[in-house]
Amino acid sequence: MIDINDAEAALNYLKTTDTEAARAKAYAAALDDSKKTCLAMVYNGIEEKLSGVDKLKKAEGSDDYWEHLQKLKEANIEWEVLRNKRKSAELQIEMWRSVNSNQRKGNI
Repeated sequence: MIDINDAEAALNYLKTTDTEAARAKAYAAALDDSKKTCLAMVYNGIEEKLSGVDKLKKAEGSDDYWEHLQKLKEANIEWEVLRNKRKSAELQIEMWRSVNSNQRKGNI
């Protein structure tokens, strides 16, 4: 059974991770937004005389673009893990509220 200490711990977790969650989400979004810019910078740096399609393929296979995608992947993982933990804390608080309400009504 969930008690007030569990609910307080969950609420404290939510309060202390607000900024961290916002930063993680913003960082993942910024990396996603800059994918095309990163690709364009690599594309424009290719000095070989290639067709546009070939330059694009080469840019997409570049180490710089790959590193950008890896950073995006890690940022998304960090954001999703944090989001899931915060959702679990929210559900724990909701469960405590339901149990508490039912106890007051005499249903438990």
